[in-house]
Amino acid sequence: MEITMENWTKKVTSTIDQRHYRLPPTWVSRKRERVGQSELGSAVHISGQGGELKKRVTALLSSARQKVVVSSFLIADREVEAAILEAAKKGVRVYVMLASEARLDGEPGNGEFERRMLDEHKDMLGRLGGWVLIRSAPHFHAKLVLVDPEASPAGMLLTANLTKEALGRNEELAVVLRPNEVKEAAELVRWAMWEDAKHELVEPGNFRAVKPIGRVGHPAPLPHVLATTSSATQLRAEAIELIDSASEKLIVASFGWAADHSVVERLCERARDGLELTVLARVREHSMPALVALAGAGARVLGFKWLHAKALWADSGRALVMSANIEKHGLDEGFELGLKLEGEQAEELRMRLEGWSNQAAWELLLKPALGEMARNVRVWYENQLHNLDVKPLIPVDLGAVKSASALDLKVPDPDPPRINGLPQPAHELECRWLVRAPVLDPKAREVLRPANGKKAKPTPYQPPVFKEPGGKLVVAVQSPEEIPSARQVAAEVEATAVVVREVT
Repeated sequence: MEITMENWTKKVTSTIDQRHYRLPPTWVSRKRERVGQSELGSAVHISGQGGELKKRVTALLSSARQKVVVSSFLIADREVEAAILEAAKKGVRVYVMLASEARLDGEPGNGEFERRMLDEHKDMLGRLGGWVLIRSAPHFHAKLVLVDPEASPAGMLLTANLTKEALGRNEELAVVLRPNEVKEAAELVRWAMWEDAKHELVEPGNFRAVKPIGRVGHPAPLPHVLATTSSATQLRAEAIELIDSASEKLIVASFGWAADHSVVERLCERARDGLELTVLARVREHSMPALVALAGAGARVLGFKWLHAKALWADSGRALVMSANIEKHGLDEGFELGLKLEGEQAEELRMRLEGWSNQAAWELLLKPALGEMARNVRVWYENQLHNLDVKPLIPVDLGAVKSASALDLKVPDPDPPRINGLPQPAHELECRWLVRAPVLDPKAREVLRPANGKKAKPTPYQPPVFKEPGGKLVVAVQSPEEIPSARQVAAEVEATAVVVREVT
């Protein structure tokens, strides 16, 4: 600590070491591999800037000869749209399942549903209306493309919506369906299309309400394609069974997470029991309570800017890719689809998830020391994520404080200001502040020494004594040389403080 005195003001400089300070749960940047994965696999594809997944989707649509079934929360990609329209114009029957516009308009802004994308989606409805049969419901969230399911079955189940961003920017998965899996998926979407839809686009810009036709029964549980519907929670059951099947390792990826969901609770139980659990998630405030709970249970939680894939892999050789987030609207309600993977497909999914793990930009730490942080971190505090740029040293001007008395100019060291309740983002703070002596209140009245004898008159104290408006008794000085005398007078009259009297 460095101290200098001048004109009844003490200048103080002090370095505060904050390295030991423990932050709340914090996303910290991590070293990551820069080697990218091939977008196309033998059965499990991923999205990417190369556009290979989108090419596979459009090629699949172009291969149709009799029927196309498309399900997506929304569609906002001109190439995909063109492939759908081209199929319809060559006489292929095209069925499209979407979320209703009311649901889309109410979706919170999180990068996936930006206003521009919604506008493109609505424009698409105008262009496809009249060419394809479009049915919608607020809870339609499944994502797949099926081609000729009766004659020459082909298809893909995706985690991605059919948008430009999802197919090129996000971390997304797409699994090639075997012919029998295409037929299973077709059973489920046929039921949803005719018995679960709420609206139908009859002409561009005109949705009308529809009712169940009452002729398509809900499919019985299927061997490979699983669903969440109003009558089934197969995805939730499979997720829990898969979690319980793991002996040593488990990887789970999801965009959405809910701390109070049974699947998250089971993941926490397994992690606390010693299971090596790796969690892949998009960094977003809505998911933080669940992710903090998972990290607290012992999971390694890795963060991404755009991850949207939903999948589970266990070292038992079982795996699951699905459209459902790990929360109520996904595993307990809505219309969602997923596919069980085994053998080579499950192994390929493991490689995809581990590849993303190596490339994750962030890791969630529960109570990291500030001294261990460097550069940008994201801190979870009071239900908000706060971006902090941690530096080795920050100079902080703490302003001026007033001492209680001019005798010593002592005050407790002032606390450095916080940012949204968090400490200044630095390992050390070089704090500077001023301590100023108290000044005599201009409305104070001088108190004279009582007369000693009948003929004597009251005389001033040296230095003088004053009573301030609040009744406080003080001794006033004009120069440091008066301090010794002021100390004696203050003791004599029991003054509260020594103050500075400004020279007039």
